[in-house]
Amino acid sequence: MTQLNSKLDFRKHAKEVRKSLAISGLTIQKSAKIVSKILNSDEFKKAKNIAIYYPINGEIDLLGLLNVQDKDFYFPRTNNLDLEFVKYNKACDLIDGTFGEKVPQGEAINPDILDIIYLPALLANKNNFRLGYGKGYYDRFLAKNAVHALKVIVVANELIRDDFIQDEFDYKCHKIISA
Repeated sequence: MTQLNSKLDFRKHAKEVRKSLAISGLTIQKSAKIVSKILNSDEFKKAKNIAIYYPINGEIDLLGLLNVQDKDFYFPRTNNLDLEFVKYNKACDLIDGTFGEKVPQGEAINPDILDIIYLPALLANKNNFRLGYGKGYYDRFLAKNAVHALKVIVVANELIRDDFIQDEFDYKCHKIISA
């Protein structure tokens, strides 16, 4: 395993691994496996209000979940330095977000209604901490709102590392789902 010394090193490494997975077609395969795992999980079956994300830059793609009829889905969007969630409506087009992602239009919801939040990550460690792009949107959102939803990191197996050490600004999630 390559020795990495800083979050910047970890981010650079994760982006290289993601690019390799995408080029080889493995991101598509892993996304399908993870969507299947989610669909078969008890927590997903019990949940009504589910937050997912629009995949960018080689992230695992969870958009297949949107085909489930008896669930309400929510996407994150940025509002200055804050993250908020907006309900997805199949009748409305998604618009371009700040970072190349797509977001629904509409009012931000109260995050207390969310049952599960699936969080993207550049990489994660086995202590259920994630590394994002460094802007801190998810960490600030989770710390500020004390959201009671199940928080699940979504990441490829190749991007789970024992040597990634979280810091005091990182928010611990409940679990990781990977393939």
